[in-house]
Amino acid sequence: MFFQKNKNLATGLLATLLLAVSFVACVKTDFDQPPVGGDGQDIPTNITIADLKKLHSNFSGGFLPITDELVIGGTVVMDDRSGNYYKALVIQDSTGGIEISFSNGYLYNRYPIGRKIYIRCKGLMLTDYNGLVQLVGGFYEENGQRESIGITENQEINHIVRGFLGTPPAPKSVNVNELNINLVGTLIRLDGVQFSKCDMGKVYADAVTQTDINRTLEQCSNGAEVYLRSSSFSDFAIQTTPTGQGSIIGVLGIYSSNSQVDPYDFQLYIRDPRDVSMTGARCDAAVGGTLTNINEIRALFSGTTTNVTGSKKIKGIVVSDRVNKNLNDRNLYLQDGTAGIVVRFTENHCYDLGDEVEVDVSGLELSEFNKLLQVNNVPPSKAIRLGSGNTPTPRTATIAEINANFDAWESTVVRITGVTIANTNGVAGVYSGGKSLTDGTGSIPMFTQSYATFANVPYPAGAVTVTALVSDFNGKQVILRNSGDVQ
Repeated sequence: MFFQKNKNLATGLLATLLLAVSFVACVKTDFDQPPVGGDGQDIPTNITIADLKKLHSNFSGGFLPITDELVIGGTVVMDDRSGNYYKALVIQDSTGGIEISFSNGYLYNRYPIGRKIYIRCKGLMLTDYNGLVQLVGGFYEENGQRESIGITENQEINHIVRGFLGTPPAPKSVNVNELNINLVGTLIRLDGVQFSKCDMGKVYADAVTQTDINRTLEQCSNGAEVYLRSSSFSDFAIQTTPTGQGSIIGVLGIYSSNSQVDPYDFQLYIRDPRDVSMTGARCDAAVGGTLTNINEIRALFSGTTTNVTGSKKIKGIVVSDRVNKNLNDRNLYLQDGTAGIVVRFTENHCYDLGDEVEVDVSGLELSEFNKLLQVNNVPPSKAIRLGSGNTPTPRTATIAEINANFDAWESTVVRITGVTIANTNGVAGVYSGGKSLTDGTGSIPMFTQSYATFANVPYPAGAVTVTALVSDFNGKQVILRNSGDVQ
């Protein structure tokens, strides 16, 4: 009886255990983030990261083999979890930081942020990528050029020791103008910064065309700038940059230039958008002036150069396309619900088709350039982007209606249906140069710059629909924004 009773108890305990195991198996476990501590070991080191990097600074051969029994240790401050880094980690000790390149990815599973790792460096190599010192597994030659090979799986087994998982070091707080080569590869914090007017509210990177992007950060106190670089393969690429001011944490990188005056461009890399906290009011939160519609500003023009009197600003949608370059890089066409006007900046601007832009025109010059009315010599500080992705509906009109209302419709976008395109004094068969648009009501010139991205694109034969800007060059004309304006 005693044996039977304990047998039943054992059977019950076994069933309970199996049930518990089944329950745990059904619960999603995040193996990517092991608890603090866990498996790991500490081993002795005999060189700091800063001193290891110095070995390469005195070497000019590109790839420096490490032949001594050198061991470094550091805490992971950047991994590849978000995709902003690829097959690479950055580790940091009390003296500095260094990028470690691998031949495989998903490193965050083994070496997440906060993991201490040790590297037996003998048999590995030091190199640099445009000024950024890296620890790699080796190199290969292609077309006479040496290319690095990341640490292989076999090298990883033999050279890297996982330490304990803990808390990553606190970022060092610095100002943009205090960035220096010794901070490269370390975690830093910038306070009182904001994205530039041109880069606020923009995607971190272009995931569609798979293009990495540099966005400019500005220090509010002194205007110093540094790039934030983001990979198009990062999981936050399509998110947009904040429009406010605040702080940002990231690992400092570097990219060498050919300039003898400023040989390095510093670049900051975030781990993910949680490193960015910019909810405060911008240093340049708004432009001044009383909001006035564009038609009223146009009416101030006296026929000769005129200055806008009083405190006034305009707001509208950019209906020109700087990307496809069929206009001067300093010009944009701005349209609101009443009219349109050309805004000509004192330097190249960064406003895209569809951006909503506000411009302080107080005291600025209204003048004509080859009969095209413009707000002239606008400092970049006088404008700010309020939003993007706007698509105002073009005014559908005949060519006769455009010609009859030309002055009122100047610098606005129109759509003309049933149009044929003919060459006049341009390159035959393609958009470049002078063309004539004709519908059943009349004709109007169209001009495309030879440096436009679509200048050498063939235009279609037969009737088409054309969307274009009403413009002027000592006579009525229309201009395309891009080749998609012809359907």
